[in-house]
Amino acid sequence: MAEQVHGMVAQRDAASYAKVCAIFGLILAIVGVLIPVVGVLFITPVAIVFGAIGLYGGSKGMGIAVLIVNVVNLMISPTFWANIGAGATLASAGGNRFLTWFDAIGVIVMFTLVARK
Repeated sequence: MAEQVHGMVAQRDAASYAKVCAIFGLILAIVGVLIPVVGVLFITPVAIVFGAIGLYGGSKGMGIAVLIVNVVNLMISPTFWANIGAGATLASAGGNRFLTWFDAIGVIVMFTLVARK
């Protein structure tokens, strides 16, 4: 009986942590849209991580909102497309390329988390 009650408390705590992570992810995703260059490279990856944690923990609504804002941000961001297209030609752009590909792969991971049951 005590184990069952402890399990329910742990599930409730995990759901609340997932919701908090999703809220932080949404705030960071919106800030990432508002800050043109630094947003995509440094804020959006953190928003993707928080959004993915929220989706994994079961906060689907907020996680989907984070996903939508991040996808729109990546679509309209010239920094993202410059690093995808021309980033391979610059010798010292390894960090920027990594963060750009992290954004792209992170969005794909978030899509898979939305699609899972």
